[in-house]
Amino acid sequence: MAISIIRIMTAIALAGASVLGGTAASAPAAPSASSSAAPVAEAGNVVQVALLDGKMTFQLPRDFVNQTRQDANAQNTGVVVQLFANQAHSQAVGISEVRTVNGDANDTSDAAFNKMAQGALSGLKTQFKNVKKTGQTQVVVSKHKFLRIDAQQEMQGKAMLGTLLITPYIDRVVTIQVLSPVSGVGAHDALVGGILGTLSFH
Repeated sequence: MAISIIRIMTAIALAGASVLGGTAASAPAAPSASSSAAPVAEAGNVVQVALLDGKMTFQLPRDFVNQTRQDANAQNTGVVVQLFANQAHSQAVGISEVRTVNGDANDTSDAAFNKMAQGALSGLKTQFKNVKKTGQTQVVVSKHKFLRIDAQQEMQGKAMLGTLLITPYIDRVVTIQVLSPVSGVGAHDALVGGILGTLSFH
């Protein structure tokens, strides 16, 4: 099953921009990765992913390939997108960083997370069909709170599992989106667990 890279990147950018409920810079109509995206390095059996100018990192299995589009002409929209795909297993992991207008993105209250959840789901529904939220929880990584949203949706007629990991940090909101086929629930859970297990702040 092929993965639509453009559709996933668009969904990631829209989901990331939507979590702020209009307090972030507008997402681009056709998102492109900023040339300022942090570099990716392979080390042994993993792919090291860096975001927030290296302030946050996590690891992916080595069979994920960096599919981030580099566009030197991209305008500074305040949205940075990275995308990694495992074509063999039809999985994708995307990251968006959305800079807030007022430069403050540190609210991890229940009210703020609920607002982010509503915005993220609205963003997903503009790109996927039959989006159904299956769970909403909070997880703590390195003493930092993340909002986790699990959902099912259709993409190109295929049922997909989706997990969003959202957190505000300094002046940006980070959204990590994981997509897997419904048939691969075990692999999906393992991938999400691996991301959470290797997330670090520097």
